[in-house]
Amino acid sequence: MDKALDYVFYFFFYSVIGWILETVCCSIYYRKPVNRGFMKGPVVPIYGAAAVVLGLSLMPFYYKFGYTWYIILFVMILGVVIADVLEYSTSFVMEKLFNARWWDYSDEKFNLHGRICLKHSIYWLAATGVFIYIIHPFAEKMLHNYISDKARNIMVVVFALFFVIDLLFTLKNSKKGKFRNVILK
Repeated sequence: MDKALDYVFYFFFYSVIGWILETVCCSIYYRKPVNRGFMKGPVVPIYGAAAVVLGLSLMPFYYKFGYTWYIILFVMILGVVIADVLEYSTSFVMEKLFNARWWDYSDEKFNLHGRICLKHSIYWLAATGVFIYIIHPFAEKMLHNYISDKARNIMVVVFALFFVIDLLFTLKNSKKGKFRNVILK
């Protein structure tokens, strides 16, 4: 049970970190403040989901083989496949549910239906290596060394409550067609 709660914690943690990174990068790119994300709060769930899926599927390679160069390369390539499948399927499902898109790579070279593209796959390649071999081992160490199980459980409950309230609010507004950062179809 503790491991499952760890990954629920990681989902929320990385959803917030993803929102921060996306917001900062987009604000720099557009040269104005941009609040990124599907929901109103400071979370981008696709980053939390990607972190959990990558962690569950790729951290065993890190634990078993460590820093062997060909394993690192293999892990990074698997990370691209996992991230691209997640990004494509998330885009597809959100478009079907809400008749809107939150990203469109149609103008990028080597894109697939505007949902994924080679440039972002290369970003995922690098991000997977950094995530699996630097960020997540550090986050695991911090979680287990500095946050008690009781504190983690309280944080998970608080994050979950805020997340559910935000999601319900977002879904309510979706019926009115009120979205932030979308490309309407």
